[in-house]
Amino acid sequence: MLVTRSKTVTRRAETLGAPCYELPFYGIADPLTIVRLARIIRRHRPATVHIHHFKDLFAVACVRMLCRWRGIRFRIVCTRHLIRPGKRNPVHDRMYRTIDRLVFVSERAREAFFATRPPIDRTRTRVILNTVPTHEAQPAPLSLRTRYALDPTVPILLFCGRCVPEKGCDTLLHACALLGECPYALFLAGACDGPYFERLQQIVAENRLENRIFFLGFVPQASQLLEQADICVQPSVVPEAGSLSVLEAMRAGCAVVASDNGSQPEFIDDAATGLLVPPGDARALSDVLRRLLDDPALARSLGAAARRKFEEQFSYERFYRQYLALYDE
Repeated sequence: MLVTRSKTVTRRAETLGAPCYELPFYGIADPLTIVRLARIIRRHRPATVHIHHFKDLFAVACVRMLCRWRGIRFRIVCTRHLIRPGKRNPVHDRMYRTIDRLVFVSERAREAFFATRPPIDRTRTRVILNTVPTHEAQPAPLSLRTRYALDPTVPILLFCGRCVPEKGCDTLLHACALLGECPYALFLAGACDGPYFERLQQIVAENRLENRIFFLGFVPQASQLLEQADICVQPSVVPEAGSLSVLEAMRAGCAVVASDNGSQPEFIDDAATGLLVPPGDARALSDVLRRLLDDPALARSLGAAARRKFEEQFSYERFYRQYLALYDE
């Protein structure tokens, strides 16, 4: 049984043959969702309710109280996807105590949460590292070399994600400007608009990189572009709990260069399965990129090692079994 407000999740649920309900989940002041969800719980009587947004916990906690009056009991599992300290106030403290298991997508995320000493026992928490499912083999949405008439020997750098300040795209462009005459082509696959995009275009123009840097905008199935790339660059300047783009690059066997903030060190072993750089440091990022561009064999070796690590530690099947084991506790 799935309860969601995402049409994408709803469409995928239809392939499972599981009942799926769409509820708005407007937050605390949402009695209609609480009543409707209570009716759904009474109908299906699940043993566990898994929440993927902490802000929905209040509604589910209210539902559990309503259902207990009818003799229906269920456990609450909640996943936190961000690196943030736990909020401390009477409402949040009460909510923490209602959770049976609190799951974090990285150890860094768990440590940040407990920095404020929220009233929840660590024994009721788990770390289940993020994953990405293996996609079915499909033709790439576009051939980068063909569309942009690239020489077969020119290495392809790829950034996947929204072009927003926290992703460090400006740092990446400044790093590319420092590469000088070193051959490469950088593609940024992700939504680009607004003043920040104008700033990125200005950096490209000022450094005369128009023939080397290409903004693709939003690309459906952009992760499949990784199969054409030599190096995936994820230079986030804010801590990320578990970068899906990094995991997608590892799955594709693409060499990864990423910031060493957030949870990236939990996924990438520096100099073994990828290379890590200080966030916001264009010079350090440029030096690492030059190292890989000058040594294609090293890039291929890092990509192959990353793929092996993904299959051994981050596969979707392993992730799935960990959650099943959690539900069985």
